[in-house]
Amino acid sequence: MRIANDNKQLLWGLLLIALGGFFLLQVTGILGVLSGLFWSLAFGAAGAAFLYVFFTNLHDRWWAAIPGFTLMGLAATVFYSRFAPPIISGMTGAVFLGSIGAGFLAIFFTNPRRWWALIPGGALFSVAGVAALDALPFAFINPGSLLFIGLGATFGVLGLMSTYLGQNLRWAYIPAAILLVLGLVIVTPFVGMLGWVWPLALIGAGAYLVLRRSGARDLPVPAQPHGATPQSPVWYSDTGSVVDGESVEVSAADFQPNEVEVSKQEPVAAEPAALR
Repeated sequence: MRIANDNKQLLWGLLLIALGGFFLLQVTGILGVLSGLFWSLAFGAAGAAFLYVFFTNLHDRWWAAIPGFTLMGLAATVFYSRFAPPIISGMTGAVFLGSIGAGFLAIFFTNPRRWWALIPGGALFSVAGVAALDALPFAFINPGSLLFIGLGATFGVLGLMSTYLGQNLRWAYIPAAILLVLGLVIVTPFVGMLGWVWPLALIGAGAYLVLRRSGARDLPVPAQPHGATPQSPVWYSDTGSVVDGESVEVSAADFQPNEVEVSKQEPVAAEPAALR
């Protein structure tokens, strides 16, 4: 046991010496470009360790996917910013955001019961797409449109998972429809009309609610025939009897048959034949 503790102390001591020496070389400027390579390898190794924890126990250690993919994305960001061509190095922000989103999507795909991870994953991928589009020298689509379409597609997929998961996730269709419509409107030449659409939509919704409320209050009362007298209310007793609008209490004794007392008559003696 003591030998194992001594080995751990020796390992930590050598690691601290190596880190201190590296920082010293970086401050003096001796390493130069190699410092970026070192940090890229360090972040990559840490991310690989978290991913190993994640894939060895997907059920209980799902949380390790987030730091694992994030550190891997950070390693790629450092590497691209130092060694990649300029057209790729400008996408470092998109790579980093996409790596964070990949961590959430990995949680969702390994266990769809954790459907909540789809929302931040899809949102981060949408923002990463916008960042990548801004880094391109040419733009074939409006970045805002791409953002809304990506978010709408995320909620749309979540709504489609309602039947598979056996949960009521159909509420996701509402934000999906709104976001997709906004994305399609922005990508069209009618984007300048959005300043008119929102006020008119609010006015139309308010007018619909007001008219619906007033129509419910002014419902016509059915007219009675001429000369007809209003009917008196009908009252029901516990047994269901009705008498001219007044309740009648009926007890169980009222339904029992009347007992008739029959007295025993004494037989009448026959008259003698002589008296007839």
